[in-house]
Amino acid sequence: MTTVRTASVADQLLIGTQHGAEPPVGAVVAIVEGEKTLLSTAGAASLEQSHAVAEAMTEQHVHDLASVSKVLTTLTMLRLRETGALRLTNTLGDFFGPSAGAHGAVTLDDLLRHRSGMRPWWPLYLAEESPLESILALPPSAPAGTKWQYSDLGMQALGAVIAHVTGQPFESSVQELTLSPLSANTVTPAGAYSEAPVASGGLGDAVERDMIASGDPYSVSADVRAAAAGFAWREHIIRDETADCNAFHAFGGVAGHAGWFSDAAGLLHVAAALADPVLAAELADVHGPQPAGAFRQGTGVRVYEQQWRGQQRTFVGHPGFTGTFIAAAPETASAPRVLMVVLTNRLHGAPPPARRALAPVDDLWRRAVGAADRILHEAGTGDST
Repeated sequence: MTTVRTASVADQLLIGTQHGAEPPVGAVVAIVEGEKTLLSTAGAASLEQSHAVAEAMTEQHVHDLASVSKVLTTLTMLRLRETGALRLTNTLGDFFGPSAGAHGAVTLDDLLRHRSGMRPWWPLYLAEESPLESILALPPSAPAGTKWQYSDLGMQALGAVIAHVTGQPFESSVQELTLSPLSANTVTPAGAYSEAPVASGGLGDAVERDMIASGDPYSVSADVRAAAAGFAWREHIIRDETADCNAFHAFGGVAGHAGWFSDAAGLLHVAAALADPVLAAELADVHGPQPAGAFRQGTGVRVYEQQWRGQQRTFVGHPGFTGTFIAAAPETASAPRVLMVVLTNRLHGAPPPARRALAPVDDLWRRAVGAADRILHEAGTGDST
C-alpha cells in the first residue's frame, strides 16, 4: 500500500468556492484508489478563543457527519432486509399500525428514495409529543411516490423502524449490524470515541434558530415560532456533540438522519462497503421521481457521474450539512475501486458564516476530486511512505 501525504488537495477547499460562498476553516481529504491512498489536511480544526493559536486540522480529528449518517441508516436497513427481518415493500402501517396515520401506505423504499411525501424538516424538539408521534401526525406535503423531496423526517422514520424491528436502540442496531462487521470502530453515535481530537463546529443552534425565525427555507406556524422564543437554545461552540437540533434535542443525540461522528479512517471503512459491486449496483439503481440537479437519487444514497483518471465513473455517496462527504465507485474491468472521504468544519468561524454563505458540500467534493486526480495521476507530488 502506497500512501501519499500532501496538503494540496485540502488546501483547495480553503480558498473560496463558487457564488462567493465562504470556504471551510479546515479540511481532511482521504482517497483510496486500488493500493494507493492519498491523505491531505489543511487549515484549522478550531479557532476557539481558549486556544492561543489555531488548532491545526489532522487526519485523526473526528467530525460530526451530519447527513452522511443517512448512509449508515441505509446500510442497516439493507442488512435487515438481507436477514429477512423486513422487506423494502413493507409500509409504515406494517410496523406502526393505525399510528402511522396518513403515512401508513408509505413503503421503506419510498423513504429511502425520498419520495414518501413527508416534509423535508420540522422542529420536532418544540413539540410535546415524541419525535415519532410528531412525524406521523404531520400531514404529507405530497402523495407518496409522486415527487422527489429530500426529507430528514423520512430518514428519522426509518431509524424508528430499525429500532422497532430489532427491539433495541437505533444506534445499537447500527453498531451491531453495520459498523462492527466493517471494523469501523471510530464511527460512533452522538460524539467522538474516547479521547479523540474533535473538530469544532458552529455557534450553538444559530442555524436552526434562524430557520425558524425567517421561515427560510421551510415555513413554520406562528405557534412554533412562539415555542422557539422560549426554547433553551445552545449558545456555545458545538464540539463533540451533535449539531443537528432534531438529533440532539428531540432524539438525544443520534437519529436516522444525523448524529454519527467519525475520523477519516473510520469513514473509509464505510466507503469500502459502498464500493462492493453487488451492493453498489443496488444503491445506484435509479428510478421514479428524480431531483433536478447534479445527482440522481438511488437507494438511500445519491448517484454522481464524475470524471476520474480520464473516465466517467459512477459514484454512490452522500453529503452532510456540516461539510462532510462520502463517496465510492466500485472496481470495473478497466479501473480500480475508488473510496473518497471529505471532512470539513464549514460551520465554524468567527463570526460564524450565515447559512446562505456556506460553501456547497457538493462543490467541495468535486473540487477535492479534481485536485486529487491531478496529484495522483499527473503530478505525482507528495511524500510517499
